[in-house]
Amino acid sequence: MRFATRLKELRRKHNLTQVEFAKIFDIGLATVAMWESSQRRPPAKMLMRIADYFRTSVDYLLGVGTKSEEIITLPVLAGVQAGFGSSVNEIESGEFQEIPNSILGSRRADDLLVLRVEGDSMYPKFIDGDRVLVLKQESVDSGDIAIICYEDFENGTIKKVHYETGCDYVDLIPLNPKYSPVRVQDEQLEGMRVIGKVIYLFREI
Repeated sequence: MRFATRLKELRRKHNLTQVEFAKIFDIGLATVAMWESSQRRPPAKMLMRIADYFRTSVDYLLGVGTKSEEIITLPVLAGVQAGFGSSVNEIESGEFQEIPNSILGSRRADDLLVLRVEGDSMYPKFIDGDRVLVLKQESVDSGDIAIICYEDFENGTIKKVHYETGCDYVDLIPLNPKYSPVRVQDEQLEGMRVIGKVIYLFREI
């Protein structure tokens, strides 16, 4: 019952008729009617599409949450690679991450990546399996934690960046003391790419 009620509320809030809603999601009008009368519930993938369209969460649609906070859903990347020119090749994991508007702020979804952390080089702040929200940008300040594409790291790496103004090197520093920093300099520096700055951590307990 909660799904039927919340779907109807969201549809009306966005000034959509059942006919218009059906066209948006390429479904039959009878299907919409059954959803809103609790005779049937959409499959998981359709629930995600509906939640994404209305910028809310699947939990809210199903009646788990009490507040319809605007939500965006981004694919979780297993890695990133620097392509030719300014392109970035994204290696998707098949997973998704919901991001509340309170975290998104004024940033656009197109300016963000969600990347899955692999390994323990950034332990204890980041552990294997964590998901980090990355703001795409081509440079970061010294001291920032960033996603870097560099020839020694096939799919990019998360590291603390350190450099001094006017220097011809960048140090990529792991937080785990059992790993040593990597200094990128000279011609290697030309091949290094900053993918973006890590701005938020998602962790499942």
